Amino acid sequence: MKVIGIVGAVVVVLVGAAAGLIWMLARRVVGVKPRRKTVTVRLVGDDIELPRSELTGVPGNYGLWFGDRFEHHALIGAVVSTGDHHVTRRVLQRTTSLPAGPFEAQWTGHIQSRPADIDPEWEDVEVPLRDGGSAPAWLFHGTSADAPWVIHVQGIRTSRLVTLRSVEVAQSVGLNSLAITYRGSGDGPAASASTLGQREWTDLADAIAYARSRGAMAIYVVAWSMGAGLALELLRHDPAAFDRLALIAPATNWRAIIRHGVKRAGLPDVLAPVVTWALGSRNFCRMLRLPEPLDFNRLDWSAMARVPVPITVIHSIGDEEVAFEVTKDFVAAHPDVRLVRSAPASHGWEANVDPVAFRAALVSLLVSSPEPGHQA
Repeated sequence: MKVIGIVGAVVVVLVGAAAGLIWMLARRVVGVKPRRKTVTVRLVGDDIELPRSELTGVPGNYGLWFGDRFEHHALIGAVVSTGDHHVTRRVLQRTTSLPAGPFEAQWTGHIQSRPADIDPEWEDVEVPLRDGGSAPAWLFHGTSADAPWVIHVQGIRTSRLVTLRSVEVAQSVGLNSLAITYRGSGDGPAASASTLGQREWTDLADAIAYARSRGAMAIYVVAWSMGAGLALELLRHDPAAFDRLALIAPATNWRAIIRHGVKRAGLPDVLAPVVTWALGSRNFCRMLRLPEPLDFNRLDWSAMARVPVPITVIHSIGDEEVAFEVTKDFVAAHPDVRLVRSAPASHGWEANVDPVAFRAALVSLLVSSPEPGHQA
Protein backbone atom coordinates (compact mmCIF):
# COMPACT_ATOMS: atom_id res chain seq x y z
CA MET A 1 0.00 0.00 0.00
CA LYS A 2 2.91 2.31 0.79
CA VAL A 3 4.36 1.75 -2.68
CA ILE A 4 0.99 2.45 -4.27
CA GLY A 5 0.77 5.68 -2.30
CA ILE A 6 4.22 6.76 -3.47
CA VAL A 7 3.39 5.95 -7.10
CA GLY A 8 0.13 7.85 -6.80
CA ALA A 9 1.92 10.87 -5.38
CA VAL A 10 4.46 10.78 -8.21
CA VAL A 11 1.67 10.60 -10.79
CA VAL A 12 -0.09 13.57 -9.19
CA VAL A 13 3.15 15.60 -9.27
CA LEU A 14 3.82 14.70 -12.92
CA VAL A 15 0.27 15.50 -13.98
CA GLY A 16 0.43 18.79 -12.12
CA ALA A 17 3.75 19.68 -13.75
CA ALA A 18 2.40 18.81 -17.21
CA ALA A 19 -0.73 20.89 -16.62
CA GLY A 20 1.41 23.80 -15.47
CA LEU A 21 3.55 23.58 -18.59
CA ILE A 22 0.47 23.49 -20.84
CA TRP A 23 -0.99 26.52 -19.03
CA MET A 24 2.30 28.42 -19.41
CA LEU A 25 2.56 27.66 -23.13
CA ALA A 26 -1.09 28.50 -23.75
CA ARG A 27 -0.75 31.76 -21.85
CA ARG A 28 2.31 32.62 -23.92
CA VAL A 29 0.21 32.28 -27.08
CA VAL A 30 -2.75 34.43 -25.98
CA GLY A 31 -1.14 36.72 -23.42
CA VAL A 32 -1.35 40.42 -24.28
CA LYS A 33 1.44 41.84 -22.12
CA PRO A 34 4.39 43.10 -24.24
CA ARG A 35 7.56 41.01 -23.90
CA ARG A 36 10.55 43.23 -24.50
CA LYS A 37 14.03 42.27 -23.40
CA THR A 38 16.57 44.84 -22.30
CA VAL A 39 20.23 45.01 -23.25
CA THR A 40 23.10 46.88 -21.57
CA VAL A 41 24.62 49.42 -23.95
CA ARG A 42 27.13 52.26 -23.75
CA LEU A 43 28.36 55.21 -25.76
CA VAL A 44 31.67 54.86 -27.57
CA GLY A 45 32.44 58.35 -28.80
CA ASP A 46 29.43 59.32 -30.91
CA ASP A 47 28.45 55.68 -31.53
CA ILE A 48 26.62 53.06 -29.44
CA GLU A 49 28.00 49.68 -28.39
CA LEU A 50 25.55 46.78 -27.96
CA PRO A 51 25.94 43.09 -27.06
CA ARG A 52 26.48 41.17 -30.28
CA SER A 53 23.54 38.97 -31.31
CA GLU A 54 21.53 37.92 -34.35
CA LEU A 55 19.34 40.99 -33.76
CA THR A 56 21.88 43.73 -33.05
CA GLY A 57 24.29 42.91 -35.88
CA VAL A 58 21.89 42.91 -38.84
CA PRO A 59 21.89 45.69 -41.46
CA GLY A 60 19.37 48.53 -41.44
CA ASN A 61 18.14 51.25 -39.09
CA TYR A 62 16.57 50.44 -35.70
CA GLY A 63 15.14 52.03 -32.59
CA LEU A 64 16.72 52.11 -29.12
CA TRP A 65 14.38 52.96 -26.23
CA PHE A 66 16.06 54.18 -23.04
CA GLY A 67 15.38 56.17 -19.88
CA ASP A 68 13.79 55.28 -16.54
CA ARG A 69 10.57 54.15 -18.28
CA PHE A 70 12.15 53.60 -21.71
CA GLU A 71 10.43 56.79 -22.82
CA HIS A 72 13.32 58.19 -24.87
CA HIS A 73 14.27 57.06 -28.35
CA ALA A 74 17.40 56.94 -30.49
CA LEU A 75 17.53 56.06 -34.18
CA ILE A 76 20.45 53.68 -34.68
CA GLY A 77 22.07 53.19 -38.07
CA ALA A 78 24.77 51.14 -39.73
CA VAL A 79 27.27 48.82 -38.08
CA VAL A 80 30.62 50.53 -37.58
CA SER A 81 32.58 47.61 -36.14
CA THR A 82 32.02 44.11 -34.81
CA GLY A 83 33.92 42.23 -32.10
CA ASP A 84 33.59 38.81 -30.51
CA HIS A 85 30.97 40.00 -28.02
CA HIS A 86 29.91 43.50 -29.06
CA VAL A 87 28.79 45.46 -32.09
CA THR A 88 29.15 49.23 -32.55
CA ARG A 89 26.61 51.20 -34.60
CA ARG A 90 26.00 54.81 -35.62
CA VAL A 91 23.60 57.02 -33.63
CA LEU A 92 21.59 58.95 -36.23
CA GLN A 93 19.03 60.79 -34.09
CA ARG A 94 17.92 60.92 -30.46
CA THR A 95 15.12 62.58 -28.51
CA THR A 96 17.48 63.44 -25.63
CA SER A 97 21.11 62.95 -24.66
CA LEU A 98 22.27 59.39 -24.16
CA PRO A 99 23.69 58.53 -20.70
CA ALA A 100 27.46 58.67 -20.38
CA GLY A 101 27.90 55.29 -18.66
CA PRO A 102 26.43 51.83 -19.39
CA PHE A 103 22.63 51.83 -19.35
CA GLU A 104 19.67 49.51 -19.97
CA ALA A 105 17.78 49.89 -23.25
CA GLN A 106 15.30 48.10 -25.50
CA TRP A 107 16.35 47.24 -29.09
CA THR A 108 13.40 47.40 -31.48
CA GLY A 109 12.41 47.87 -35.11
CA HIS A 110 10.79 51.24 -34.29
CA ILE A 111 12.42 53.67 -36.71
CA GLN A 112 10.02 56.46 -35.70
CA SER A 113 9.49 57.42 -32.07
CA ARG A 114 6.15 59.22 -32.46
CA PRO A 115 3.55 60.16 -35.10
CA ALA A 116 5.01 63.67 -35.42
CA ASP A 117 8.16 62.14 -36.91
CA ILE A 118 6.03 61.53 -40.02
CA ASP A 119 3.55 64.41 -39.95
CA PRO A 120 3.39 67.22 -37.36
CA GLU A 121 -0.28 67.70 -38.29
CA TRP A 122 -1.36 64.18 -37.28
CA GLU A 123 -4.56 63.74 -35.22
CA ASP A 124 -5.30 61.69 -32.11
CA VAL A 125 -8.77 60.22 -32.71
CA GLU A 126 -11.13 57.70 -31.10
CA VAL A 127 -12.81 54.94 -33.11
CA PRO A 128 -16.26 54.02 -31.70
CA LEU A 129 -16.65 50.26 -31.13
CA ARG A 130 -19.91 48.43 -31.74
CA ASP A 131 -20.07 46.91 -28.27
CA GLY A 132 -19.42 50.19 -26.47
CA GLY A 133 -16.30 52.19 -25.71
CA SER A 134 -13.73 53.26 -28.23
CA ALA A 135 -10.24 52.48 -29.49
CA PRO A 136 -7.55 55.14 -29.91
CA ALA A 137 -6.05 55.71 -33.36
CA TRP A 138 -3.65 58.05 -35.13
CA LEU A 139 -4.92 59.85 -38.24
CA PHE A 140 -2.57 61.16 -40.93
CA HIS A 141 -3.97 63.28 -43.76
CA GLY A 142 -2.96 62.68 -47.37
CA THR A 143 -2.56 65.22 -50.13
CA SER A 144 -6.25 65.05 -51.08
CA ALA A 145 -9.49 64.45 -49.22
CA ASP A 146 -10.45 62.09 -52.04
CA ALA A 147 -7.29 59.98 -51.71
CA PRO A 148 -7.71 56.36 -50.52
CA TRP A 149 -7.45 55.62 -46.83
CA VAL A 150 -4.95 53.07 -45.55
CA ILE A 151 -5.81 51.31 -42.29
CA HIS A 152 -2.65 50.09 -40.52
CA VAL A 153 -3.12 47.18 -38.08
CA GLN A 154 -0.46 46.27 -35.52
CA GLY A 155 0.29 42.76 -34.28
CA ILE A 156 -0.11 41.22 -30.85
CA ARG A 157 1.87 42.56 -27.86
CA THR A 158 3.08 45.62 -29.79
CA SER A 159 1.87 49.19 -30.35
CA ARG A 160 0.97 51.54 -33.17
CA LEU A 161 4.65 52.51 -33.35
CA VAL A 162 5.18 49.28 -35.31
CA THR A 163 2.92 50.51 -38.09
CA LEU A 164 4.63 53.88 -38.57
CA ARG A 165 7.01 52.15 -40.99
CA SER A 166 4.09 51.49 -43.35
CA VAL A 167 2.37 54.81 -42.54
CA GLU A 168 5.48 56.62 -43.80
CA VAL A 169 5.25 54.79 -47.14
CA ALA A 170 1.54 55.60 -47.52
CA GLN A 171 2.22 59.25 -46.68
CA SER A 172 4.97 59.40 -49.28
CA VAL A 173 2.44 58.63 -52.04
CA GLY A 174 -0.19 61.05 -50.71
CA LEU A 175 -2.66 58.64 -49.09
CA ASN A 176 -4.58 59.10 -45.84
CA SER A 177 -3.60 56.76 -43.01
CA LEU A 178 -5.31 55.52 -39.86
CA ALA A 179 -3.07 53.59 -37.45
CA ILE A 180 -5.55 51.75 -35.26
CA THR A 181 -5.64 49.77 -32.05
CA TYR A 182 -7.90 46.89 -31.07
CA ARG A 183 -8.81 45.09 -27.86
CA GLY A 184 -5.73 43.53 -26.28
CA SER A 185 -3.23 45.28 -28.54
CA GLY A 186 -0.34 46.99 -26.79
CA ASP A 187 -1.93 50.43 -26.63
CA GLY A 188 -5.54 49.52 -27.34
CA PRO A 189 -8.59 48.75 -25.17
CA ALA A 190 -7.80 46.40 -22.30
CA ALA A 191 -8.40 42.65 -22.66
CA SER A 192 -7.50 39.73 -20.41
CA ALA A 193 -6.31 37.61 -23.37
CA SER A 194 -6.21 37.63 -27.16
CA THR A 195 -8.48 35.52 -29.34
CA LEU A 196 -5.88 35.82 -32.16
CA GLY A 197 -8.30 37.58 -34.50
CA GLN A 198 -11.34 35.42 -33.83
CA ARG A 199 -13.10 38.35 -32.13
CA GLU A 200 -10.81 41.31 -32.77
CA TRP A 201 -11.76 41.52 -36.45
CA THR A 202 -14.85 43.55 -35.48
CA ASP A 203 -12.56 46.32 -34.19
CA LEU A 204 -11.02 46.57 -37.66
CA ALA A 205 -14.53 46.63 -39.15
CA ASP A 206 -15.40 49.50 -36.80
CA ALA A 207 -12.23 51.39 -37.81
CA ILE A 208 -13.25 51.05 -41.47
CA ALA A 209 -16.73 52.33 -40.61
CA TYR A 210 -15.09 55.31 -38.90
CA ALA A 211 -12.97 55.99 -42.00
CA ARG A 212 -16.06 55.90 -44.20
CA SER A 213 -17.80 58.32 -41.82
CA ARG A 214 -14.89 60.71 -42.46
CA GLY A 215 -15.42 60.48 -46.23
CA ALA A 216 -13.22 57.53 -47.19
CA MET A 217 -14.22 55.89 -50.47
CA ALA A 218 -11.42 53.43 -51.34
CA ILE A 219 -9.94 51.68 -48.30
CA TYR A 220 -6.77 49.60 -48.18
CA VAL A 221 -5.44 47.64 -45.19
CA VAL A 222 -1.81 47.06 -44.18
CA ALA A 223 -1.72 44.36 -41.49
CA TRP A 224 1.32 43.37 -39.45
CA SER A 225 1.72 39.88 -37.91
CA MET A 226 -1.49 39.02 -36.00
CA GLY A 227 -3.18 41.96 -37.72
CA ALA A 228 -3.38 39.68 -40.76
CA GLY A 229 -5.93 37.57 -38.94
CA LEU A 230 -8.16 40.58 -38.28
CA ALA A 231 -8.09 41.53 -41.95
CA LEU A 232 -8.63 38.04 -43.33
CA GLU A 233 -11.37 37.22 -40.84
CA LEU A 234 -13.14 40.46 -41.75
CA LEU A 235 -12.97 39.47 -45.44
CA ARG A 236 -14.43 36.09 -44.52
CA HIS A 237 -17.42 37.86 -42.95
CA ASP A 238 -17.65 40.70 -45.50
CA PRO A 239 -15.74 40.22 -48.79
CA ALA A 240 -16.46 43.84 -49.75
CA ALA A 241 -15.20 45.36 -46.49
CA PHE A 242 -12.12 46.95 -48.11
CA ASP A 243 -10.33 47.03 -51.44
CA ARG A 244 -6.67 45.95 -51.11
CA LEU A 245 -4.54 44.21 -48.50
CA ALA A 246 -0.85 44.10 -47.61
CA LEU A 247 0.28 41.48 -45.11
CA ILE A 248 3.64 41.86 -43.35
CA ALA A 249 5.12 38.79 -41.61
CA PRO A 250 1.53 37.53 -41.37
CA ALA A 251 0.12 35.10 -38.82
CA THR A 252 -2.18 33.14 -41.15
CA ASN A 253 -2.31 29.72 -39.42
CA TRP A 254 -2.13 29.64 -35.63
CA ARG A 255 -1.99 25.86 -35.36
CA ALA A 256 1.19 25.88 -37.46
CA ILE A 257 2.61 28.86 -35.54
CA ILE A 258 2.17 27.07 -32.21
CA ARG A 259 3.74 23.93 -33.65
CA HIS A 260 6.74 25.97 -34.83
CA GLY A 261 7.07 27.71 -31.45
CA VAL A 262 7.10 24.42 -29.54
CA LYS A 263 9.75 23.01 -31.86
CA ARG A 264 11.85 26.17 -31.63
CA ALA A 265 11.74 25.95 -27.82
CA GLY A 266 13.14 22.41 -27.98
CA LEU A 267 10.01 20.90 -26.42
CA PRO A 268 8.37 17.60 -27.46
CA ASP A 269 6.25 17.93 -30.61
CA VAL A 270 3.29 16.32 -28.83
CA LEU A 271 2.85 19.50 -26.76
CA ALA A 272 1.65 21.54 -29.75
CA PRO A 273 -1.66 19.69 -30.31
CA VAL A 274 -2.18 19.58 -26.54
CA VAL A 275 -1.85 23.38 -26.36
CA THR A 276 -4.29 23.90 -29.23
CA TRP A 277 -6.69 21.44 -27.60
CA ALA A 278 -6.42 23.36 -24.32
CA LEU A 279 -7.10 26.69 -26.03
CA GLY A 280 -10.19 25.14 -27.60
CA SER A 281 -11.44 23.83 -24.25
CA ARG A 282 -14.09 25.92 -22.52
CA ASN A 283 -12.89 24.99 -19.03
CA PHE A 284 -9.24 25.70 -19.80
CA CYS A 285 -10.16 29.00 -21.43
CA ARG A 286 -11.87 30.09 -18.23
CA MET A 287 -8.55 29.56 -16.44
CA LEU A 288 -6.83 31.75 -19.06
CA ARG A 289 -9.63 34.37 -18.90
CA LEU A 290 -10.28 33.91 -22.61
CA PRO A 291 -13.76 35.16 -23.57
CA GLU A 292 -14.41 32.05 -25.69
CA PRO A 293 -12.63 28.86 -26.84
CA LEU A 294 -10.47 29.22 -29.94
CA ASP A 295 -11.43 27.51 -33.18
CA PHE A 296 -8.10 26.65 -34.84
CA ASN A 297 -9.77 25.58 -38.06
CA ARG A 298 -11.11 29.12 -38.30
CA LEU A 299 -7.70 30.54 -37.30
CA ASP A 300 -6.18 28.91 -40.39
CA TRP A 301 -6.83 31.47 -43.12
CA SER A 302 -4.96 29.41 -45.71
CA ALA A 303 -8.15 27.30 -45.66
CA MET A 304 -10.26 30.23 -46.94
CA ALA A 305 -11.96 29.34 -50.19
CA ARG A 306 -10.76 32.52 -51.90
CA VAL A 307 -9.42 35.99 -51.19
CA PRO A 308 -11.69 38.64 -52.75
CA VAL A 309 -9.17 41.52 -52.94
CA PRO A 310 -5.63 41.99 -54.30
CA ILE A 311 -3.14 40.87 -51.64
CA THR A 312 0.61 41.42 -51.37
CA VAL A 313 2.52 39.49 -48.70
CA ILE A 314 5.91 40.76 -47.51
CA HIS A 315 7.81 38.18 -45.48
CA SER A 316 11.32 36.91 -44.75
CA ILE A 317 12.75 33.43 -44.48
CA GLY A 318 14.57 34.68 -41.36
CA ASP A 319 11.37 35.09 -39.31
CA GLU A 320 11.84 33.13 -36.10
CA GLU A 321 8.26 33.54 -34.81
CA VAL A 322 6.07 32.98 -37.87
CA ALA A 323 7.84 30.43 -40.04
CA PHE A 324 8.14 31.39 -43.70
CA GLU A 325 6.57 28.00 -44.54
CA VAL A 326 3.29 29.29 -43.05
CA THR A 327 3.25 32.05 -45.64
CA LYS A 328 4.25 29.64 -48.42
CA ASP A 329 1.24 27.48 -47.56
CA PHE A 330 -1.05 30.53 -47.57
CA VAL A 331 0.24 31.69 -50.97
CA ALA A 332 0.04 28.16 -52.42
CA ALA A 333 -3.64 28.02 -51.39
CA HIS A 334 -4.31 31.40 -53.03
CA PRO A 335 -2.34 31.66 -56.30
CA ASP A 336 -3.52 35.24 -56.92
CA VAL A 337 -1.62 36.46 -53.85
CA ARG A 338 1.67 38.21 -54.63
CA LEU A 339 4.59 37.16 -52.41
CA VAL A 340 7.52 39.53 -51.89
CA ARG A 341 10.37 37.73 -50.14
CA SER A 342 12.62 40.19 -48.32
CA ALA A 343 16.21 39.71 -47.25
CA PRO A 344 16.53 37.57 -44.08
CA ALA A 345 14.98 39.48 -41.18
CA SER A 346 13.65 38.84 -37.70
CA HIS A 347 9.89 38.87 -37.18
CA GLY A 348 8.40 42.08 -38.57
CA TRP A 349 11.78 43.64 -39.44
CA GLU A 350 11.47 43.38 -43.22
CA ALA A 351 11.15 47.18 -43.44
CA ASN A 352 14.37 47.60 -41.44
CA VAL A 353 16.57 45.02 -43.12
CA ASP A 354 15.28 45.42 -46.68
CA PRO A 355 13.70 48.90 -46.88
CA VAL A 356 13.96 49.22 -50.67
CA ALA A 357 12.04 45.98 -51.33
CA PHE A 358 9.55 46.80 -48.56
CA ARG A 359 8.78 50.25 -49.93
CA ALA A 360 8.57 49.08 -53.54
CA ALA A 361 6.15 46.26 -52.65
CA LEU A 362 3.85 48.55 -50.66
CA VAL A 363 3.88 51.37 -53.21
CA SER A 364 3.10 48.90 -55.99
CA LEU A 365 -0.02 47.72 -54.15
CA LEU A 366 -1.15 51.15 -52.94
CA VAL A 367 -0.93 53.05 -56.22
CA SER A 368 -1.41 50.40 -58.90
CA SER A 369 -4.49 50.19 -61.11
CA PRO A 370 -7.06 47.53 -60.09
CA GLU A 371 -6.23 44.02 -61.27
CA PRO A 372 -8.68 42.32 -63.64
CA GLY A 373 -11.51 40.71 -61.66
CA HIS A 374 -10.97 42.91 -58.58
CA GLN A 375 -12.78 46.07 -57.56
CA ALA A 376 -10.91 49.05 -56.10
